[in-house]
Amino acid sequence: MNRSLIFLALLASTSAMADSSVPVQNSANIQDSGAQYNGNFGVNQAAGDQSQQANVRAIANGPSASATTTINQNINTASDPRMNATATIGGNSFSNGSGVLGVNQSAGAGNQMANVVRISTSTGPQSIDDSVLSQQNVTPSISSGATDTSKGSRQVITSDQAFTGSRGVIQVNQSAGVGNQVSNTLSIRVAN
Repeated sequence: MNRSLIFLALLASTSAMADSSVPVQNSANIQDSGAQYNGNFGVNQAAGDQSQQANVRAIANGPSASATTTINQNINTASDPRMNATATIGGNSFSNGSGVLGVNQSAGAGNQMANVVRISTSTGPQSIDDSVLSQQNVTPSISSGATDTSKGSRQVITSDQAFTGSRGVIQVNQSAGVGNQVSNTLSIRVAN
């Protein structure tokens, strides 16, 4: 084979490599899903790298019953903030449902989300605090503050028809970006 042809082939393949200065695109999309859910329904959706999500339910019944939960989420690796991230819940998603709904949706990197519901029937106290729900995230290695140059776009979209007509407990965490920590907690104790 001719050496000049091999050299030309190598040059042609070099131009096909990705440009590292262009932000990576991460998109999470829920479209017309989960309508008319009934009962306990949990959804976790992530696009990107190193995301942690949890939907936790605890129910206890009895004179000394205690519904307890513990969630530990740890991310120890720094994330690159150079990315475009979009999280979308569209159409009539999760509409006309009933029960306990937990939705975690993230696009990006290093995001942590938790939805927690605890219900008990007892005579004892029940509480939830930061020691029960623990999230730890390492700060991005490159600062992402407002004074920085743009690292990419972040967009969160929720349809005006999503979740309409639903009844019960509805917990939604939706995030686009890097290093976000979000949670919803509900604790109910019914005394006998």
